[in-house]
Amino acid sequence: MPSVQIATLQAAAVERLRQSGAGLEDAKCLVEHMLTADLWGRTSHGLSVRYEQMLRLAKAGVGESHPRLDRDLDAVALIDGCGGFGYVAAKRCLAELTARVRDHGLAAVALRGARHTGMMGYYADQAARAGIVTLAFAHCRPLMAPAGGARARLGTNPLTFGFPASPHPIIVDTATSAISYGDLMVAEQRGTPIPPGKALDGDGRWTCDPRAARKGALVPFGEHRGGALAVAVQCLAGVLTSAAVFPAPDTDYGLLMVGLRKGLFS
Repeated sequence: MPSVQIATLQAAAVERLRQSGAGLEDAKCLVEHMLTADLWGRTSHGLSVRYEQMLRLAKAGVGESHPRLDRDLDAVALIDGCGGFGYVAAKRCLAELTARVRDHGLAAVALRGARHTGMMGYYADQAARAGIVTLAFAHCRPLMAPAGGARARLGTNPLTFGFPASPHPIIVDTATSAISYGDLMVAEQRGTPIPPGKALDGDGRWTCDPRAARKGALVPFGEHRGGALAVAVQCLAGVLTSAAVFPAPDTDYGLLMVGLRKGLFS
């Protein structure tokens, strides 16, 4: 397999996105996020899995919509993603959170009207490096069956925590499903099965076929425990943010970030 310098790959990926209609800064944001996922070993959110979708969105003119500050309540803010690139909208949320934590010590920023916002640990890592303890919750279209169910009713609904530490931040970033949807995409791309007990096919039967699982439903990790956390995240990211509670694919997803300045209670 030929080797490619990261900088060369990054420049080529940015340029192709730009030629497809994305703005330069948006293209840089998207590629940096996906490359970071690859470098962290999170192929499910990397270039090989997510890049073609970003190209399609760029060609569809998604980059013409930019996130806007919809509500400003000092330590609390609401961002409208306006249907643009989700990674760009989440980056705006992180910038708002960082500024508000600096001013108030404790802050929260919500996002609605977003598309897929990518790997949540990416934002928690950046916040932690800025001295911010972060809690983040995101929801998406129904991909997971409730514990004991057979049909997708909940999102995979990741919950994420970031803690400043040396030499590297402590990051907890996990979907509430037994396997992430991105991992299904990786398995289908590679033609490999998924582990048993992770997903159901379209008829509600257990399957190890990623293609069949994508037509069916994932299951929660820890059965009712993961399912309960998924419901909580659905409320935090879908209800509290005024996003769609059960959104259509890649439409009106919600995200909630809460940040505390390191040493706030010292």
